[in-house]
Amino acid sequence: MGCGAHTASSDYGLPCLPSPTREEALVTKNSRRRMMERKIVEMLVAGTGVNQIAEQLHVSKARLRRLRELAKQYRYLDDAGQPGQVPLPSYPEALFPDTVDKRSLQVSEAHQRLASKHAWIRDCLQAGWHFVSVWEELSAQGITGVSRSSFYRYIENHQLTRLGETYRRVVPEIVHKPGEALLLDWGKLRDVVDPVTSKKRTLWFFAGVLGFSRLLVLRLVWRIDTETTLRALESMLRELGGVPARLTMDNPKCVAIEASPYEPILNPAMERFAAHYGVLVEALPPRDPQKKGKIERPVPFIRRLYESHGEAWHGIEESQEFLDRKLVLANQRRHGTTLRRPQQLFAEIEAPALKQLPALAYDIEQYHEGTVRQDGHVRFANKYYSVDEKHIGAEVVVLGGSKLVSIYRGGRLLEVHDRLWDPNRSKSTKPYHLKPWERAMADDSYYRERARKLGPAVEEMVLRIIRKGQGFIDTRVIFGLMSLDKSYKAAEIDTACRQALATDSLSWRWVKGLLDAARGAEAERARAAAVPAPPPAAKPRAAYAHVRSMAVYEEQMQLFKNGSPDDIGGWMH
Repeated sequence: MGCGAHTASSDYGLPCLPSPTREEALVTKNSRRRMMERKIVEMLVAGTGVNQIAEQLHVSKARLRRLRELAKQYRYLDDAGQPGQVPLPSYPEALFPDTVDKRSLQVSEAHQRLASKHAWIRDCLQAGWHFVSVWEELSAQGITGVSRSSFYRYIENHQLTRLGETYRRVVPEIVHKPGEALLLDWGKLRDVVDPVTSKKRTLWFFAGVLGFSRLLVLRLVWRIDTETTLRALESMLRELGGVPARLTMDNPKCVAIEASPYEPILNPAMERFAAHYGVLVEALPPRDPQKKGKIERPVPFIRRLYESHGEAWHGIEESQEFLDRKLVLANQRRHGTTLRRPQQLFAEIEAPALKQLPALAYDIEQYHEGTVRQDGHVRFANKYYSVDEKHIGAEVVVLGGSKLVSIYRGGRLLEVHDRLWDPNRSKSTKPYHLKPWERAMADDSYYRERARKLGPAVEEMVLRIIRKGQGFIDTRVIFGLMSLDKSYKAAEIDTACRQALATDSLSWRWVKGLLDAARGAEAERARAAAVPAPPPAAKPRAAYAHVRSMAVYEEQMQLFKNGSPDDIGGWMH
């Protein structure tokens, strides 16, 4: 639908204007210069300053001063900068004469030699010769020493670059066999105002024509995206009652994720659709509408069919029904090229040549382009699906069906996931996309390896906890058992686990209590061993000569109470 170098009409049915010649470009340039000079002089006559003019018109002050001197010279201004004696001539007359570009008067020696063979060069180009072929044959015509750039300048200056287009624009007819191709194209039908949202929307049509019978079918759509295109294609094939050998269309993103004149990279969704229906998809080169002219011409015809509908809007279904009625009549009229009725030709010859439709309809997939996040997942439909970590930051294509989600990069399949429909799950991660330690923790091998280092009883307890099947609750208990080696020896942990297994107490707190109890009993024994020895027994009084017995003191006290002072005094001495 684009307008390339050799097309005669644009996307909107308007003729493509040829590139301007050198003279035309020069005239346009002179006209722009004259208009700018007039605007500057008018502002100078009105009393506008140079700085203000330079700011408003974005021209240099040097140019303004030069034009001010010219205006004084031609007496549009006086010496004081006020309006002069000569009024400004009316537009489009120039204020100042055009300067002569002396370079245009120069003629090179190569130009003079080529001018002697001008007729031969013109005849070769009219015959369809390539420019380089003509330049290479100059030596055979006795012209040497002409560079390729000089030759190109010569044929451009003499307007010889377009001579061969008349012959090259003749496009040979592309003949299709019955059931060979369905040619497809998109086009804008109209703009409508949504009565609910009061916003303007564009209504598009997706049209297809069979290459042999010229039977025309179309679907009205709101968007030109992958899912809408596939649904419209499937509906068309159901209407035709069969599958052609090839689908020929342009190269938008819904068809080819990378257009190419040689080998495009097809959209994975379109590839899977084609594989399901057993049809070949032909994505045409960029700017090459001649290869599907059988559908290019009906595009304005479809718009003309809709003209009688009027501007009233009653919904896309009503417009589809209106065009369906018009197409029934159009397909029954005699075609201008084949001089046959498309509907009759289709029913008699082309319909039997179509391949049979598959028994099951294609599961239309959703198309999404996204970037792989730093955690190795790509988002699709508010869910996250993993890929290999080497693709982090890459742009990928995600196709989501009702059962599977496929991830592509550059047309190559990276990963396939089961689609997540559980509202309580948001991530689907393949085991081999996990980090090594995460992968080891995904089963009991990681826990068993650590427990085995602490002792057989610890390993047995870990296995029995895992068999309980309580998920992360069990994992937390196992983490607690593994962390005991920070405070206790492996032999102590193994002994405590053996005691816990004997009572079927698969609890971290129970094992921790046993370890604490054992540690406490050991501390008690240590304290008992550290109590000092009792003091030695006292010696009998007889062992000390200077110490009197209590009997002596009792006797003396009795004398003190009953005896004479002399007796007491003698005792005291």
